[in-house]
Amino acid sequence: MFGAFKQIQLMHQLMKDENFKKLMGHPRVQELFRDPEFLKALQTKDAANLMSHPGLAKLQEDPELREMIGKLDLSKLKLT
Repeated sequence: MFGAFKQIQLMHQLMKDENFKKLMGHPRVQELFRDPEFLKALQTKDAANLMSHPGLAKLQEDPELREMIGKLDLSKLKLT
């Protein structure tokens, strides 16, 4: 139960970041989040399937998305 609460808190913190919102709104990211296999891996917290998903690899190869990811300031997140 506390793990879910921390995940919600983390998502609220991320959603305050304009760079994160831009990244999540990008059409290629949206496309990935419509992929049933990717969603299943997210829901089951299957890190191996997430990391090996071909859609995620495509995102990592995209220079525009890499630039957007580089603008994220994750140091502001309170993970405690």
